[in-house]
Amino acid sequence: MRVLRQLFTSQETVDLLNKPAIRFFITLKWDLMDTIAITISRLTDPQKSRNKYLNASLPQLIDSIDAGARPQLVSSLKAIFTQIKAKSVRIENWRRKWAAHRDLEVIQGKTPKPAMSLPEIDEVLALIRKFMNEYENACQDPRVEINLYEKTAFEVKEIVENESLKIGSPTDYENMVFQDDGNTILNIIKRANSQQ
Repeated sequence: MRVLRQLFTSQETVDLLNKPAIRFFITLKWDLMDTIAITISRLTDPQKSRNKYLNASLPQLIDSIDAGARPQLVSSLKAIFTQIKAKSVRIENWRRKWAAHRDLEVIQGKTPKPAMSLPEIDEVLALIRKFMNEYENACQDPRVEINLYEKTAFEVKEIVENESLKIGSPTDYENMVFQDDGNTILNIIKRANSQQ
């Protein structure tokens, strides 16, 4: 999301990118949008497809909780999920009509190409973070302390890998640190333009 925002929200940046490789950057933009739509839609898929194939989705996480033991958690997660579904209608439509399948009527111009916006994607991602953090906070026992000195090297490696996969408190995407991002390509293009 950060790369998409860095490269395609400023008209000055878009103009800079269009000079050397307009087709490439248009393709990149739509591929990033498609990937985001498909990823969000997969998370909002039902527990099962065709009533027999289990999906790795948010409803599957809700279904995995013992509702009798944790009714408040199930109720809270269902409420957040309802918000996610309501806010991601256009994203799901993008997936169904464009990203995952090419709707013939859209291709033929009989119906308009589906639309979604970065603000609505941000809103849905914030809700997904909220859902995942609530799920993990409830399912992880903070009182459990792991003594790494009593573990084998293999167990320590496994624990460290599992710890790195945990979801922390929600982080604003604008403040996340990546090894590389859209600024790198912008700097390369700017340098190339200045040397001409």
